[in-house]
This record gives sequence, structure tokens and C-alpha cells, in this order.
Amino acid sequence: MDHDWLLQNLDRVRIGLVEDGTAIGSAMAAAANRLNDKHSKSRALVLLTDGENNAGKIPPNTAAEAVKALKIH
Repeated sequence: MDHDWLLQNLDRVRIGLVEDGTAIGSAMAAAANRLNDKHSKSRALVLLTDGENNAGKIPPNTAAEAVKALKIH
């Protein structure tokens, strides 16, 4: 992982792309859609959560399988 790149781009993180609550599956699906458009050889998804999935319409396991199929780590 390129830590310098991460620090330089951390300010680009946008909050509020997914509704309030802990929608783990929805967040993973949104990230996977964005990463799928990138033409990088390596892609990583870091999930930060406050705990239990209590919102969203996509089950976390379903989203995890989609992320795995897209070869996002």
C-alpha cells in the first residue's frame, strides 16, 4: 500500500454517499461499483463500520461475494 498516496488523497473521502445507519452491504456495493470502473491492477476496499448491519437493502454476504468476484481485496 502506498501510504503517501493514501495521506494525500484522504481529503477526497466523501461522507454521506450511503443513507444513515449501518448499511454494510450497500456501502460495499457502492464501493465495488466505483472500483469496478477503475483500470488498476490492484484494488482494495477498506470497510469501517460501527457494528451491526441495520440498514440498506443489500445483504453484506451478497455484497461480499460481488466484491470477491470483481477481485477487489
